[in-house]
Amino acid sequence: MNTDLHSRIDYQTLLIQVGQDLPTIPTVLEELSAMLKDGNSSTQSVREMMVSDPSMTMKILRVANNVYYRGARSRVTDVEEAIGTLGFDKIHMVILTTAVFEAFSFSSKDLKFEPADLWQHSLGTAVASSTIAELTGLCVPQRAYTSGLIHDIGKVARLRLDSDSFCQDVGDALYDEIPLHQIEEKKGSPLHHVLGHLVCKKWGLNQDVESVVHWHHEHEIEKRIGIGTVDLHRLIDVVSLGNWTAHAMHFGFSGHRSHGKAPEMLIARMGLKEDDVSDIKTRTRESFKEFRAFLAVLKRISNTVS
Repeated sequence: MNTDLHSRIDYQTLLIQVGQDLPTIPTVLEELSAMLKDGNSSTQSVREMMVSDPSMTMKILRVANNVYYRGARSRVTDVEEAIGTLGFDKIHMVILTTAVFEAFSFSSKDLKFEPADLWQHSLGTAVASSTIAELTGLCVPQRAYTSGLIHDIGKVARLRLDSDSFCQDVGDALYDEIPLHQIEEKKGSPLHHVLGHLVCKKWGLNQDVESVVHWHHEHEIEKRIGIGTVDLHRLIDVVSLGNWTAHAMHFGFSGHRSHGKAPEMLIARMGLKEDDVSDIKTRTRESFKEFRAFLAVLKRISNTVS
């Protein structure tokens, strides 16, 4: 890394600048997420939290009333029925995914990079990460999904700050056939994983997500500064492999095409073999097919509910 160039970057100033354009995650999200992940939470307590955000309530009702979930049952008319129809895990996924989708939903006639492609990659990473978590038991699938969905938020921040600089780095990464973060290090550009980590702190997301965003490119445990628990290292490993899987399966485009072989250090530490990697790809592809119906619903409600 070019440390001299990177020492001149004022990330706090960049964070202030991007904060003017980057949508914020709803304040209710973190508290509701914790409640939804708590198996002891009651439907009533979740309902009371959700109705405090009318926009969120509308989105949940629209999803619950989609025939894919409702089937032939009567129309869902209130939050409590929606919870019964969808379940806690699906509601958490709806809330998180729609909130993050807004951060990726912008365009410009002059933009040389399509945010929708980055969104597709992030979704692919989320699905792959949750699939890996299910197969290995190394972490809770919902934690892996959440962290995978957010892992590249720093690239969105870079796009909004200076799209020309970001697109130049993307072009260099493609030309040199190396990952984007290596180009950022080489040229002294803002590091998307550092900027993304700060965005997560600004949003008030939990330390798990912040840590994954910061260290998802670092496979050596000894170099992950400040990560003190085995469980958190496992989560970072799962999302790192999920990110590689999304690249290998060409889910969207995150700024480079270089993914190479499955990272041997991760594979060995996670107790996996080459055959397991093939199984992960197969299961991820199956999961993503099932996920498409859910995405179609989310896209419709995002276009109609503010």
